[in-house]
Amino acid sequence: MNREAMKHQILEALSKRLGDGFHITIQKVFKPNRELEGLLIMGEGEIISPTIYLESSYEALDNGTPVEQVVDRLLQAYDSARSETVDFNIASLHDFDYVRSRLFVQLINRHLNKNLLQNVPHTMFLDDLAIIVRCTVETSEDCDASFMVHNSHLNIWQTDSKTVLSLAIRNTLAMQNVVLMPLGQLIRETFPAYPAEHSSDCGLWFMSNQKRTYGAAAVLHDDVLEDFAEKHGSFYVIFSSVHEVLIKSSPDNSDIDILTKHNQDVNASALEEDEILGTKAYFYQKGRGFVL
Repeated sequence: MNREAMKHQILEALSKRLGDGFHITIQKVFKPNRELEGLLIMGEGEIISPTIYLESSYEALDNGTPVEQVVDRLLQAYDSARSETVDFNIASLHDFDYVRSRLFVQLINRHLNKNLLQNVPHTMFLDDLAIIVRCTVETSEDCDASFMVHNSHLNIWQTDSKTVLSLAIRNTLAMQNVVLMPLGQLIRETFPAYPAEHSSDCGLWFMSNQKRTYGAAAVLHDDVLEDFAEKHGSFYVIFSSVHEVLIKSSPDNSDIDILTKHNQDVNASALEEDEILGTKAYFYQKGRGFVL
């Protein structure tokens, strides 16, 4: 059964199950590094709904699972997502004065996200990266929720891409403290019981923000990179995931191809698809900055 037939089956079965008063759609959703299809169920008067991704439902239908069982699972996922939705005043997100201090940036791979970048404010960074904007919805000890800013939000906020990017970068530099430590120290702090002989630094440093979320943007702190170069000399930067980068001191860039290959191998074997960031290593030269 092809995708269009599956979509029709799901929509028809959901409409029969829910009855009138619900607007049910399946939309293409551009996520970092991948394109998905998401189910939206909007009750009467609602302006926001959790997105239920359909890849596993398509796979189940393709394997012969009855559509009624697939719909049962979708509705369970929908109810669960609604119950976990952060309670906040959605109207406040229409007010640019409210959101401007909540904007921050994320780095993504520009080559893996060509379709996404058509729909979001962004600026290019280095050879294979782009800076995009996110907006914090709620921050607490138990929850740190945010959404990706799209061009459609600019219309709601009556602002432009340049303004949003400038604010997001400024907020990120001002409010997200940088964590920079030897990799071995990070391992020992995170896993105290891990054998010491297996937690050596290997000459690598870990760089992120305090929350370890979208922390690769820490490289935008030029002062931190310059200070590291003053103390340790020139170095490689490996964009190991959207959440952090790795730094390795080196007097020259003779190993850049080896580190690039290692980065690509880790992307293929150890990362979730939406965590992949860099596909090449970069060299930061003391007194000069990134050498492209």
